[in-house]
Amino acid sequence: MRLAPLRSHKPEIQMSPLIDIIFLLLIFYAVTTQFVTDERLKLKLPEAETAETAGVSREERPPEVKIAADGTIWIDDRIVQESELENRMRELVERAPDNAVILKGDRSADYGVVVHVLDVARKVGANMIQMSTEKPQEQ
Repeated sequence: MRLAPLRSHKPEIQMSPLIDIIFLLLIFYAVTTQFVTDERLKLKLPEAETAETAGVSREERPPEVKIAADGTIWIDDRIVQESELENRMRELVERAPDNAVILKGDRSADYGVVVHVLDVARKVGANMIQMSTEKPQEQ
């Protein structure tokens, strides 16, 4: 009895399962990724009808100093202690374009803390200090 000769098959890579796996990985990363937002520190800025929107790109915008409702001061998304405020503010002003700083203070923040940060910014050489506000809601 004569058997048929065995054929040698070239190995093939099946693309359908590979595409399915890549697609599932893509969905997994899209669902589990945390997008970086500034939601850690939720500031309720004061409202002003003459508030302007920032017209420059993020790279050209002066650095921001934020004052939370509880009086904590944030520079570069990190809490700054009172003892290191002047040194950190000096570094911030020196690397800022035109020695400018944006001050974002929560509307319920202590006025004394806001004035203290403003005073430190002037003392370290900030030529321009911008106070950040929001436009009132349209009704």
